[in-house]
Amino acid sequence: MPAGSTVAWHPHPDARLEALITGADAADLLGLLRHPAVRVDRYAHLRVLDRLHALRPDDPQLLAAWAQSMLLSNRPAPVWEVARHWPYRERGVDPAWTLLAAQVAQVMGEHEEARARYRHLLEAHPGMVDAWQKYLEFERPGRVAAEALARVDAMYRDSPDPYVREKAAFALAACQATQAPGRAFLLAAEAHRLKRARLGPWDAAASARRMELDRRRRPLPAGDGPAPRPLFVVGLPRSGTTLLTRMLGSHPQVAGLGEQNLVPSLAGTACRDPHDADPRLAAFVQAWYRAATGDLAAGARAVVDKLPANIEYAGLILAMFPDALVVHLERDLADCAMSIHLRDFEFGCLYADDPADLATYAGQIREQARHWREAAPERVFTLRYEDLVADPRGTLAPLLAAAGLEWEPAMLDFWRRGEQIATYSEAQVRSPLNDRSIGAWRRFLPEAAAHLRTLGITV
Repeated sequence: MPAGSTVAWHPHPDARLEALITGADAADLLGLLRHPAVRVDRYAHLRVLDRLHALRPDDPQLLAAWAQSMLLSNRPAPVWEVARHWPYRERGVDPAWTLLAAQVAQVMGEHEEARARYRHLLEAHPGMVDAWQKYLEFERPGRVAAEALARVDAMYRDSPDPYVREKAAFALAACQATQAPGRAFLLAAEAHRLKRARLGPWDAAASARRMELDRRRRPLPAGDGPAPRPLFVVGLPRSGTTLLTRMLGSHPQVAGLGEQNLVPSLAGTACRDPHDADPRLAAFVQAWYRAATGDLAAGARAVVDKLPANIEYAGLILAMFPDALVVHLERDLADCAMSIHLRDFEFGCLYADDPADLATYAGQIREQARHWREAAPERVFTLRYEDLVADPRGTLAPLLAAAGLEWEPAMLDFWRRGEQIATYSEAQVRSPLNDRSIGAWRRFLPEAAAHLRTLGITV
């Protein structure tokens, strides 16, 4: 491991590329970073950035790129080891670094550190709307001062900048969802309209083509693969995928990988052709995936890759991993839709900005899950969030049996674990299993009635 790295990386399956990554100096690594083969290889790209950061830890551009890549690959701990030492009370500190450090502290469960950095940042830069949004999404509503809410409300009402209005509206919606749900719904609706005007519409046809192409793949026969066995948790955002992952990851023989973008990366690179059934490709993909997640797997018998959008690539998963299990989690659409509506998703999910698009996407992934459940019934499981909450042991029994695991009482103590959580469910999964969110959509009536009817829900 190079000096300065805190990650026990596993060797890349391309031995030539591994030798270049580990043996090159900083100048050669910069060239390697621009090499086409490395730019499309998420694992190789991350490894090169980590080596460069170790060799040039004070280069701000490399630091920013390294931190972003580490966070996107669900490795916040090494970033926090660096970010916790960043000064933030001195004059002249770039507020972007303070905001990043606060967010990483939040992901790591260092809530007092996060709170201190957020609050100082907002005192020093009261007009920084992105910081207000992150702080109000993080903070418990009862701990938000009235003056702070008034300031964000003024930004929403008075700013001529549509971006500021959008982010302020999302911030207020997150903070007022419990105390003033009707207003929170309307604020989020305005924020989504502004976001759609800024980013453009969701491409439903492209989404349909992506999944239709995926359904042309031919699954490998079910069988054993080299440990660990991958479990892919998929579904709509806010359907309970983080909760399920935390429960499974609390099993002593299972490791949670968080949200990995490795499968979508494969779909756009090595696995573009759905008709390519070359066994050498599958062997390479398996070795590459296990190398890219080996440090997070830490010797576990099974790993959980939780990326809801992987439902779009279920066929790729089944075609490349003979031992993979796909776990599709469903939740009552009304509850799921209200939870989606109140969030500002930063990556993808443009369908979230319009209820008609959300209805279309929900239908697309239901069809995708149905197809693969029928094509590979022993490897594709559909679980209901409501069943998981009511009877976790019974609901998980078929999945655990297929994975060669037994029920462990520790799975109900998921909320006691201090590991990092980098999703909007961060606060919820630090509490014991409960049914408080079931039926919560009714709190948003009557303001949400038309929105829900567009989704086909009778109110």
